[in-house]
Amino acid sequence: MTLPVVRALRLSIGVTCAIALSYGVNWPLSYLAPLFVAMFLSMPLPWIGWKNAFAIVRRLFIGLLLGLVVAEYFIRMPLVCVPLYALIFFYIFYNDAKAPPLATIFMTMGVTMVPILGLQAIMASHLVVGYLLINMLTGLFFMWLFHMLMPNSMAKVDPNAPKPQRPPAKPIPSREERARLALVSTIVATSAVLLFYSLNLVQYSLAMIYICMMAGAPTTNASVKVMTANTKACLIGGIAIVIAYNLLVAVPKYWFLIVLCFAIGLIFSRQIMAGKPSSAAWSSGFTTFLVLLGSSTSGDSSASSNFYLRIAQVLFAGLFCILAIVVIEHMIQKRKSGKRWWQLSRLS
Repeated sequence: MTLPVVRALRLSIGVTCAIALSYGVNWPLSYLAPLFVAMFLSMPLPWIGWKNAFAIVRRLFIGLLLGLVVAEYFIRMPLVCVPLYALIFFYIFYNDAKAPPLATIFMTMGVTMVPILGLQAIMASHLVVGYLLINMLTGLFFMWLFHMLMPNSMAKVDPNAPKPQRPPAKPIPSREERARLALVSTIVATSAVLLFYSLNLVQYSLAMIYICMMAGAPTTNASVKVMTANTKACLIGGIAIVIAYNLLVAVPKYWFLIVLCFAIGLIFSRQIMAGKPSSAAWSSGFTTFLVLLGSSTSGDSSASSNFYLRIAQVLFAGLFCILAIVVIEHMIQKRKSGKRWWQLSRLS
């Protein structure tokens, strides 16, 4: 087996086992455990070590703690809550370049998910903090376990092939560039929060969470090109979940769910580990599939009736981000251009 095949099998089998465990036990928010497993096993890295693993957990805990503070003390005060969100988002996005892998997304998830549940009941926000931590620890355990069971050394190495070189570390942008990217992402995420709270769109919370997460990595996401790729990813995940959902309606069996998820996981895993330009879109599409699968197969009686509404929310999130990025970047460039003309007129 080649290395991409080993990685693809590890990802698909690991996610399938996580689905079997979480859907079988069905603890609160258990459908997020396979999502974390998919995120961790999608990284083209060996086991990151427990030190880095707990650094990621610490970032999530900080995000959850900030979300808990917002949920308990500021959620009913929009004039304070929205500016506070803007400050939190800017801090998270500005420090993204120095954060561990996926840390920014997890912090954004914690900051946004906890207050949403806090709108329904204060106790719910306390519970989501604990269960999100449990799901992340489950994801890290599965990452460690399947790297031990299926290490990269299983792949056949061609003795005549050149020794693979470690990819160079991505350069950290300058302070000015980090501030600009963080500002763009902050405006996108805060506008979603403002729209959500001002119109009391509790039933459309998935769209707000997706908007904040898609804007949550400014060194890569604050561009129309990458936002367009994320929208394609949402479309891929949406098509996959429509097929899976209708098959599960026809055969509502636990064993069929496991087999179906393994088959779909193999398709996604091969594309994710292929190393093509579209691999990142397939990775995001797989996480979209897992989120929609979990929210549509939960014990909630309205889960199936709101199935297509959830898909529409995810697609809306992608389109909203593209439109917001275009408008904000245009305003920034227009302002820069105006400043140059002002400087020229002053010199003349």
